[in-house]
Amino acid sequence: MNSATTSPLWSHVPEERALLRTLADALEVPPLVAQLLILRGAATPETGRQFLNPSVDDLSDPFDLTGVDQAVERLRIARERGEKVLVFGDYDVDGITGTTILYNALRDYGIASCAYDMPNRLEEGYGISPERVYQASQEHVGLIITVDNGVTAREAAQAAREANIDLIVTDHHEPEGELPCATIVINPKLDGPDHPCHEICGAAVAFKLATALTGKIADLDLVALGTVADIVPLRGENRTLVALGLREAPAIQRPGLMKLAQVAGVNLETLTARQVAFQLAPRINAGGRMGDGIAGVELLMAPSQELAAPIAHELNRANNERREIEAALLEDAQDELAQTFREEQRSIVMARKTWHQGVIGIVASRIQRRFYRPVALIAIGDDGIGHGSVRGIPEFDVSEALAACREHLVRFGGHRAAGGLTIAEDNLEAFHAAFEREAARQLADSALRRTLRIDALIGFSQVDGQLLRYIELLEPYGHGNAEPVFCTHQAEVLPHSCRLLNGGHLKLALRSGASILQAIGFQLGDHFDAVRDVEYVDIAFTPQLNTYRGETTIQLVLKDVRPAE
Repeated sequence: MNSATTSPLWSHVPEERALLRTLADALEVPPLVAQLLILRGAATPETGRQFLNPSVDDLSDPFDLTGVDQAVERLRIARERGEKVLVFGDYDVDGITGTTILYNALRDYGIASCAYDMPNRLEEGYGISPERVYQASQEHVGLIITVDNGVTAREAAQAAREANIDLIVTDHHEPEGELPCATIVINPKLDGPDHPCHEICGAAVAFKLATALTGKIADLDLVALGTVADIVPLRGENRTLVALGLREAPAIQRPGLMKLAQVAGVNLETLTARQVAFQLAPRINAGGRMGDGIAGVELLMAPSQELAAPIAHELNRANNERREIEAALLEDAQDELAQTFREEQRSIVMARKTWHQGVIGIVASRIQRRFYRPVALIAIGDDGIGHGSVRGIPEFDVSEALAACREHLVRFGGHRAAGGLTIAEDNLEAFHAAFEREAARQLADSALRRTLRIDALIGFSQVDGQLLRYIELLEPYGHGNAEPVFCTHQAEVLPHSCRLLNGGHLKLALRSGASILQAIGFQLGDHFDAVRDVEYVDIAFTPQLNTYRGETTIQLVLKDVRPAE
């Protein structure tokens, strides 16, 4: 058994009782809710009200982003000249939604000649290339605007200059080295960590430019999709954008999104960030993962459900194909790790010629969760060039690590939590060694055990409908704003209730005080032997409503369970 499969460390956050009482009184909420707000950075009455009631008024001024005013002026000139403008996006959900947002805004602004495009993941890899710039020149494009890419595209920027094409870069990835010689660069990372937009995704950067250009707040549903799918922290500006987008998605009635939700079995009226992350985003992503992301843009721009239907069904088919390829790749990687993984290693780097480039990021995330180490998976092409995806853990900075390994890479980019790279096959061994050294430098032994933050210690008598209503107000949940996790000690396991379900899930019935609640631990089946015969357990959980055969009850979704001490 390795450290990846041991129980996480439970971290109990101490209560600040005076602050808690003050906030609870000011907001007229129970102390437990005030505690949850404080732990999410909303420790004042003003920030608490904003957290519980997100509003368009909370959004920052788009003109506060460096370069936005210049970009608006350049687009005004493009409109007057009748220039052809090309929006060049990335092939993931962030890029697809951002491309749609910006294209819609350009058309609304009056840019008569407007086009969009993006690279083929399998043939070209990430970002705009000199070849795409030359192609745009042949098509008489006068201005290119990138979305969710371009901040490291120095060669493409130089090609644009030589072709007399102006280039506006809109991106959110960490700049690495010298900025490209673009006409204008809009990237919140350049405005410093204190800027309210510092952590926004590529779609949100496109939204900021679109809002500045048209003076309208539009396409918030698409901003929410891109923000959730790109796994940026759901706090501050990001949380507001997602909350507003999820709230407005039913009213917008975007035909492509309505049809996709229907195919995915999602009700837009009650859309959650979790449904975006696990049901809608994978389907929008599927086209790009299997090659071309253009289908995702066409879906979101479809003028009717009738025209959107075949695209939605094709993306659903591509997603099913992606899942099959992903499962085979994951099994291959796990088989090798079963033979080669060493407890002392700080990272995992693996490469194959048979791997599909489009799914390695998903598999890297799965392996990272199991082994709790930074993971780099690389798919090597027939030309000897590998394209890789890197996924980190909270204690590890991926962009810093890749920068430390730059001498072995053709190209790289990303942010703290994730990144991508291009590498020559001959440099794989050297990169592996360098990445492991960097992981060893960044990660102490204690960093290789997952920490589970406990928001509060509560009894079952507090788990009621009122608590669930307040928990709902704290949504949307996701990276940076996790669902509240509560802890109850010495819960009694009812006799014969502990069961191991198909799929590796754990189910049991628990009593604490006078209350009895059902509990389920998804993927916690490896705890079955440890708790099947014990009388009392300590549990970490999130309460949720569960509807079964028409009856709705409260159940506990276990995050961890262990025999009571």
